[in-house]
Amino acid sequence: MGTCGCGYTTDEVKNCNGTHKVVAAVKADIAAALAAKGQTEASEYVKTFKKN
Repeated sequence: MGTCGCGYTTDEVKNCNGTHKVVAAVKADIAAALAAKGQTEASEYVKTFKKN
């Protein structure tokens, strides 16, 4: 698949294995839950957070 650029891979040699799709789905769920509770600033932070 090639070298992972997102930094979330669980592969030992850092090849892309689709982990970023799981991370994106979890981030979307967390952001939606925060927004539903009126925490819009926290929701936006979660949506735009990028791993360094």
